Amino acid sequence: MKASKRVLLGVVCVAILSLTAVGVLWFKGYYDDRYALEDYYYTVVPPDYDNTPVRAFDKDGNAQGLKVVYTLVCYSADGKARELEFSGSLDFHDVYPPGTYIRVSASKKWATGKEALDASNVPEKALEKLREVFSPSKAASLTEYAAERAQILSARNTPSLTISCKADGTTLIYTYVYGGKMLAEEQKEFLDPVYKSQFRADKQIRPELTAIFLELRTEDGQTVFSQKYDKQVLFGYELNP
Repeated sequence: MKASKRVLLGVVCVAILSLTAVGVLWFKGYYDDRYALEDYYYTVVPPDYDNTPVRAFDKDGNAQGLKVVYTLVCYSADGKARELEFSGSLDFHDVYPPGTYIRVSASKKWATGKEALDASNVPEKALEKLREVFSPSKAASLTEYAAERAQILSARNTPSLTISCKADGTTLIYTYVYGGKMLAEEQKEFLDPVYKSQFRADKQIRPELTAIFLELRTEDGQTVFSQKYDKQVLFGYELNP
């Protein structure tokens, strides 16, 4: 009888150890798939990407400010393509204007982090792939570039919003005309930090650019917000010279 109990105890112990091992392996696989670095990928925000903000909420439904969701094709250093989704938060100053190059760290499951960088820091093969699908501009002058930007931005026009861009000397003027003052006031919170970075993106493409202006107006001509940007900044922070 005692021998039988010892055998039974041994079987139970083996079963427990086996289940523990399976659990550890499962957890490791679960963790690795979701959080362990699989590779770095590189992408750029296209000139026609819709930066319209949406409200962010936590799991309990509480509002967490404004965010922009990016779903972009990214490339590894050896040119391997992968579509990744990540978001930028207004509160954390990581909303990226068109033309921004981004390095995305990713697990097997999804993106786990991101950071903006200059094109010179993008690996050659990844940059070649990106330039096949992203051409910053073919404009011969700042006036032509403004016309390109106006055409791209017009895709976001709605009955309550009209967006335009025009050149004035060596400056660009972006104008948002809203159907109501409340709409314009809400967007001011979002657009100001975005356009602090927009100047940097535009100047990379048009070096002769000296400043951009952002105007938010209502249909009756009332100016709600007007701001000049003439310093290169990275998501709300001035760049070191």
